[in-house]
Amino acid sequence: MAQMYKVFFNDKKIVIVAPGKITINKTLEIIDDIQTKDTIKNWFFEFSKSNIQEVVLINKEPKRFFEEIFRPAFREIKAAGGVVKRDNTFLFIFRNEKWDLPKGKIDDGETNEEAAIREVAEECGISGHKIEKQLPSTFHIYKSPYKESKGELIFKETFWFEMKYEGKENGQPQISENISEIRWFKKEDLETVFSNTYANLYTLIELYRD
Repeated sequence: MAQMYKVFFNDKKIVIVAPGKITINKTLEIIDDIQTKDTIKNWFFEFSKSNIQEVVLINKEPKRFFEEIFRPAFREIKAAGGVVKRDNTFLFIFRNEKWDLPKGKIDDGETNEEAAIREVAEECGISGHKIEKQLPSTFHIYKSPYKESKGELIFKETFWFEMKYEGKENGQPQISENISEIRWFKKEDLETVFSNTYANLYTLIELYRD
């Protein structure tokens, strides 16, 4: 089965796929001639300034193109986080006026799983949560706001894990990370999250909304 990759820049979506694997509609721009990292950088600069919301990059070998050409065109950072379940509820954080999932950068020497557990503990103020299974990664590109790399384009892969939490504490938001609220949502209330979250989380949330 051919691989498909979705990468987000704010709410803009880049789909990387093999020929013949897409349904063409009027909102898409189809591009099939990007072959080098330098070309990717130049193309992305124009795409980021445009009004185009969704683009498809076609390549006969989408996995190789994604891993060897597309993502190496940017500075890479890896992060990890969790979808935390307690009974029939799910834990979300409210950060920068949007619902989000707890996550953060993987520290040197940490495994993806260790980082995910730590970030959930730090951002939500809970402990005793355990990983049940790995979920699909998400990919997004952003301009670094940090002094040492300000303005640089960052490619971030976030490794996600479903976690189980049986504790009674509801947790506390990590205010220093601009988290103003944490909330446990029932499955039937996930539409509230879906209507005010980041585009790169849609696929994850839909795993539990359906």
